[in-house]
Amino acid sequence: MTHPGDLQYNSIVTEPSGWIPLGPFVGRLTAPAAGRGREDSPGFMLRFVTIENFALIDRLEVEFRRGLNLITGETGSGKSILVDAVGLLVGGRASQEMVRQGFEAARVEGLFLLSDEEAPKVELEAAGIDPTERELVVRREISVSGNNRVFLNGRLATLSTLASLGSRLVDIHGQHSQQELLNPSSHLDFLDSFGRLGPTRADVGLAFRELAEIRRRMSDLRRSEKERLDRIDLIRYQKAEIEGLKLRPGIDRELDAERNLLATAERRIEAASEAYRSLYEDDPAAVSLLDRAGRRLDDLARMDPDRAALAERLREGRYAVEEAALLVRDYIGGIEYDPKRLEYLEERLAEIDRARRKYGRDVDEILRHCEEIRAELERLENRELEIGRLETEETALRKAYADRSAELSRRRRRESERLAELVERELSDLAMEGTLFRVALETDPRLESERGGDRAEFLISPNPGEDPKPLARIASGGELSRIMLALNAVLQSDDRPRTLIFDEVDAGIGGGVARSLGEKLVRVAGRHQVFCVTHLPQIAAFADQHFHVGKTGRRGRTIVEIRPLDPEGRVEELARMLAGDRITETTRRQARELLESSRPGQAPASVFI
Repeated sequence: MTHPGDLQYNSIVTEPSGWIPLGPFVGRLTAPAAGRGREDSPGFMLRFVTIENFALIDRLEVEFRRGLNLITGETGSGKSILVDAVGLLVGGRASQEMVRQGFEAARVEGLFLLSDEEAPKVELEAAGIDPTERELVVRREISVSGNNRVFLNGRLATLSTLASLGSRLVDIHGQHSQQELLNPSSHLDFLDSFGRLGPTRADVGLAFRELAEIRRRMSDLRRSEKERLDRIDLIRYQKAEIEGLKLRPGIDRELDAERNLLATAERRIEAASEAYRSLYEDDPAAVSLLDRAGRRLDDLARMDPDRAALAERLREGRYAVEEAALLVRDYIGGIEYDPKRLEYLEERLAEIDRARRKYGRDVDEILRHCEEIRAELERLENRELEIGRLETEETALRKAYADRSAELSRRRRRESERLAELVERELSDLAMEGTLFRVALETDPRLESERGGDRAEFLISPNPGEDPKPLARIASGGELSRIMLALNAVLQSDDRPRTLIFDEVDAGIGGGVARSLGEKLVRVAGRHQVFCVTHLPQIAAFADQHFHVGKTGRRGRTIVEIRPLDPEGRVEELARMLAGDRITETTRRQARELLESSRPGQAPASVFI
């Protein structure tokens, strides 16, 4: 449904307001939501998304706000396509099937607003982005040829960089999240996240790594006696070979320069001797020719006194040539040709070259290697002393690890009780009254790891009078959806604000529970930007911003459109969700009652579907 004043670009409709440019985006900013979200609250927010030639989307541009963003539409209308597109913006894997048929490439682009306090500085710096930036533009280009690219603020980046950054920006909860919930190995992470035990767990991890390193070194020292003796023999041989070379930094360059001089001695004597003869001994030599020319210029000066300077300049040149000749003679006398010294240098350099191939690229590396094996030899020869020192250090580290692990276990037990209490309270609001939720926490030294020595598993008893059993064995799809939402409600209550996406989180839930689920989403949306794909009108009524997704035909092709709904549009959509295609004034009235009752403090409307 299109209303007067709506502005359309292929698959977009935005609410009327003033134009603003935002980098590659040109969109319309709408007025802040009158609901629960605040545009100036801290944290991260997905502000704009542009999608081109993606799946069934021709071109789509849509802006979002804080609070609860609900996405509805008929079954098969493509509601989850938008979720898939946002998944690409935070590092999801791309495939050629995502490109709209008949096109060579698809593009997904998103603008995230960041707050200074919460900006993921390390990830931004790793991507080459100024960590003080308040805006982050992510662009994914998917090609049918497989040439996919990632851009962060216009800079080419890797998918791993985007995935690391995206994990700080958006959490997507859907069928994958439920599968993760069924995996007991993830339950300890849930518990630690809830209890804000990250710093304590980091201390345990550090102690574990230090302890593991000491144990590795002890194991190396405790290798078999034969291995130790063989290693000592090898190191002694290498040490003797390197020390026998009597190396010092730069000696290879000095020897090479001397070798080059000796190797060219005969050619240097021949060249210098020929030059000396030409200057002083040949008939005529250069000096003799200059003497003869000087005498003729003296005659010229007597005839023309103004030319006396010529004779003087020639005499100066003659003295320079004679001096050069004498210097060449002295150079010849200083040349030494020592075949034995040359042979020695060749052998010395060959020894150094052999050592280079074995111990390092140059003399400096060979000397460093020698220092390293000296230290290793000392450790091996004094193995018992070193093992004793490491054992003392290992005892201290083992105690530190045990103390930190015990403290982490104590805090986990305390937090597990609190988590169970809060989850049961949340489940009670979701029509699972009387459900028992427990965290089975087991401490076992054999579980020793960077996470401590604990194993956690969520247990549940949906039926009073039955003992709690592992979640994976007895929870139905609808119960898993509610448990996931309950966990998110308690886990995210004090967490860093971010964007949360719930895809079909209401699967398996009936209308009687839907209002409670909607209230949970509202509560989470009070701190986070929340997107939720839903098919229940009781949930959709709580939206701060409500989008409708539908398919339409254009030029013989099916395309997906998404548009934000104004108040009357919401009434029509809720009426459709209540009654299907047979919308009546009664269903419209029920839709208005749902909207009215979704306001804070209002009693629930009596709606039957």
